[in-house]
Amino acid sequence: MYFDNCQNTRPDPSPFKALTSIPYLSHGLNMDHIVGKTYYPMTFMALLLHLSLMKTENAILNMTSKNLNDLLNYKGRLMFDRVTQTLQRDFFEYLLDLEVKKAVRYLYFFSLMILQRDTIPKDLNQSEEDTLLKRLSFLMREEIRGTDIIGRIGHDRFFIILDQADFQASFKVGERVRERIEQYAFRVDGHEVMFTTSIGVACFPTHASDLETLIHKAEVALNIAKEGGGNKICLPG
Repeated sequence: MYFDNCQNTRPDPSPFKALTSIPYLSHGLNMDHIVGKTYYPMTFMALLLHLSLMKTENAILNMTSKNLNDLLNYKGRLMFDRVTQTLQRDFFEYLLDLEVKKAVRYLYFFSLMILQRDTIPKDLNQSEEDTLLKRLSFLMREEIRGTDIIGRIGHDRFFIILDQADFQASFKVGERVRERIEQYAFRVDGHEVMFTTSIGVACFPTHASDLETLIHKAEVALNIAKEGGGNKICLPG
């Protein structure tokens, strides 16, 4: 099984086209950039988050008159990682902090998953490594829901917010992701590359009642998986 072109997968255009009914967003924004071949796989919520960071109406109008690359920048910072098209660390951490506050306010579960490769394939140049990471992020997106959020936190380390999922549901999702990656043959420069991942999961508020502890517990779970030989998903002890 090979995945040769991430850009061939198109999102359901209906929620994006609905943006044109919002005055600020319909002003000068070419929707073909989003629903066409060059779209960024961002959620409707993430786009609205980006717009909410702007302070004035004029700033929004000016921003939407630019191209999509400008739309994905805020104060000179990219919202999405160019290689994997997942959220950059600072934007992801903002959403994670917001998720904790919402969970406290509305009394629901959610989980934080951390995924990292067990080994880094040798003899890959930067372009080949980028291709591999892009396909890895695609596989993760295929196995989670549209309401879940992925952020690239390190070179090959990803954080995933599993919306309203307790640790049992999150464990099943993590196992599905782990198996998919383990069985997948990545094609890089004409040859196959295969590797495994370790995954740590911590649930709010089962394992933690604040943001810092939640991240720490998920990191602990990831380390347990790695120290146990890798290619597994673990919960904090």
